[in-house]
Amino acid sequence: MQRFHRHYWQSLALLLACGLLQACSSCSPCAVFSGADDKTEHAAVHGADTPSAAVTDLIAHLRDDDLPALARSALPAELHAEVAAAWQDGRSRWPLTELPLDDSIPKVLTALTQADAKSRLQQSFRQQLSGQTRAMQDAARGLGVFGKEYLGREGHYNLSQRQHYTQLIDVFSSWAASAPLGDAERGQQSIALLVKAAEQGGINSDADFSRLGLDASLEGLTPLYVAIGQILGLYGLDMEATLASVKVETVSQTGDEAELRVSYTLAGRPIKTVMQAVRVDGRWYLADYLQAARASLAGSTVEAIPPSAPADTQDAPAG
Repeated sequence: MQRFHRHYWQSLALLLACGLLQACSSCSPCAVFSGADDKTEHAAVHGADTPSAAVTDLIAHLRDDDLPALARSALPAELHAEVAAAWQDGRSRWPLTELPLDDSIPKVLTALTQADAKSRLQQSFRQQLSGQTRAMQDAARGLGVFGKEYLGREGHYNLSQRQHYTQLIDVFSSWAASAPLGDAERGQQSIALLVKAAEQGGINSDADFSRLGLDASLEGLTPLYVAIGQILGLYGLDMEATLASVKVETVSQTGDEAELRVSYTLAGRPIKTVMQAVRVDGRWYLADYLQAARASLAGSTVEAIPPSAPADTQDAPAG
């Protein structure tokens, strides 16, 4: 019984984290698979033509559900090759490490791919959580508190990231506080979607990530991310609409560095953040991703120097 509660809340936390990542222009799609020809066409593209396209190109890959293409676009060719090699010996799990609670992903996959996972998890849901919406809403609020504490103690987030993620946590907590989390039908559907997606992906442990490598692992995780988008939709959170609402403005550019203002709507509420883009060999990339990918090669985390945040980011709605 205790074990089910742990895996269920790991799954819920992962859902919220992946939804957060969708909103952050990172690596979790929520539509349908792209055609193989489209992925081949996108596969060779590293970086973007302009600073703002360093964000909008990633959004396009998200909406195409093309995770391997997103990872390529996010990194220069040489760095991407180094990260791919590091995946095979377990030194790197970038871009999964862009997710809060990324360590829970293998545990959730293991739980979802065990024999009779669907029937066992659905039975446990009926016995323990069905109809417990208020208790689950309270627990979701607790996850929000935990998320803020996590941001406060993890040194690899810079000031802009902390402000951005704090806004997201507040919005998700507010959404979860009124979402029908204990609804029996939605709960059964959600478990079925997660189990089916995990089975389709064929990944049930961290060892599988090393065996498959970067591209194949991201392909294998795509059904899970698609399911997450569908599940969030069941509870009234439209992540496709969030991706469609993203707007990017280049605030300033000095040589090979640029500051971007990114805004979008999540659960009907406005979010604003600032991102830094850098030019490498004539192509533009998000600086945070380059920094985190390089750090992952040494099995370390980034101790970022907090940039100054503009007033409109500091005053953005935080919840």
